[in-house]
Amino acid sequence: DAAHGQLAAQLAVYLAPPGYGEMFSELGFLDLVQRARTGVKRFELAAAVPVELLDQVCALGSPEGIAKRLQAYHDAGADSVAIVPATAEDPCGAATLNAVALRYNANQEM
Repeated sequence: DAAHGQLAAQLAVYLAPPGYGEMFSELGFLDLVQRARTGVKRFELAAAVPVELLDQVCALGSPEGIAKRLQAYHDAGADSVAIVPATAEDPCGAATLNAVALRYNANQEM
């Protein structure tokens, strides 16, 4: 969908640089990192980003699912978690952020 395409394009930028590339390699995407380091064009690399990689480094899905994922990060010891909404279908990301905040805050009150 549009959000996956946007996230894959953004993620493609991080596949080649030192540090990030090693992190993605450790997650099991060495072939993709090696391809990124050949100088392949960003749009071609983005098209090759598998959903499995997005699932490992992004919180995707319904507002409820994203709120649960954020809670899992906090439960695992994260002091803070950055949220950057996909804006492909929500130009400012406001609707996404508001929906997730409502669900997350509701979970905190339970």
